[in-house]
Amino acid sequence: MDTVKKIVILTIALAIIIPLANAGKLLRWLPPYGADADNIFQGLGAGIAHVALTFNPDKSNPAQTVQADGQNGTTTDPNIPLSKKFEPPTKPYRFLIVGDSLVAVAGGFGDIMEQKLITFSETAVSRKGKVSSGLSRPDYFDWNKEAETAISSFGPNIAIIMMGTNDAQSFEITRDGKKQVIEYGTSQWDEEYLSRARSFIEKFTSRGVVLYWIGLPAMRDAVYAEKIKHVNELQNKAVQLDPMAKFISAEKLMSDENKVYQPFMADEQGVMRATRNPDGIHLSYFGGTILVEKIINELKKDIELVPSETKTDPGS
Repeated sequence: MDTVKKIVILTIALAIIIPLANAGKLLRWLPPYGADADNIFQGLGAGIAHVALTFNPDKSNPAQTVQADGQNGTTTDPNIPLSKKFEPPTKPYRFLIVGDSLVAVAGGFGDIMEQKLITFSETAVSRKGKVSSGLSRPDYFDWNKEAETAISSFGPNIAIIMMGTNDAQSFEITRDGKKQVIEYGTSQWDEEYLSRARSFIEKFTSRGVVLYWIGLPAMRDAVYAEKIKHVNELQNKAVQLDPMAKFISAEKLMSDENKVYQPFMADEQGVMRATRNPDGIHLSYFGGTILVEKIINELKKDIELVPSETKTDPGS
């Protein structure tokens, strides 16, 4: 066998062995909306990774494993409503805003919401965001633990949640000592994600924190948009099972009867301006400002938000 043939065979062998040996890491390489159908390398990589994790789970990355025994996995029965009722908190309001890149990035929704809330009297605000985080990858960033820390250190009475842009992906769990891959798009995935959402919500409501979950806005890419719509539905379902939580649909607030995905909207002068960043996922500063104003109006249905400069007449 000549040298060229040996090199070709070795290259092919490595191209198969390396992805199989690093299946967990390979899945992290894929974009949040899954493998690009037009990208042969992403498609091949995703296929190899899923085969490796399905038939040889011990070769997966241990850091990706999620326990399903009550730590990071299933903790509640999603069919049993909690015996609590919605009671808006009284002033002073202490808002905790948490989420993924929509909350973490400067100039994004979370930043704009924080800057708006601090303009009201008797309010304090803390914001905690993490890019590329969500409920599907607690090995990367565990929101359950972060929530407990934030609640203990800040003591909020209102939580505003917005996350999920990275959640429509397959993940691993360990059940009965065995690792398994749960594929996105299956009923098992839906059950697990719903359970994780409920568990996360309970971190707040079980401590008397009223929670507002802001759904994700519509996305530009058709395939990704369907995935996010489904994530929204599961988040909404989890919220509906907890009386101390409310779901606010950003998709509805940012759309009209003719178009769900609104890349442009008119400002106060009637000038059309971009509401989304070039990626078709994140809100522009203008879009974020519109959404925040609409959400503030929703919050005012439950709580009294008065601008700091407004004086209350003692005789009124």
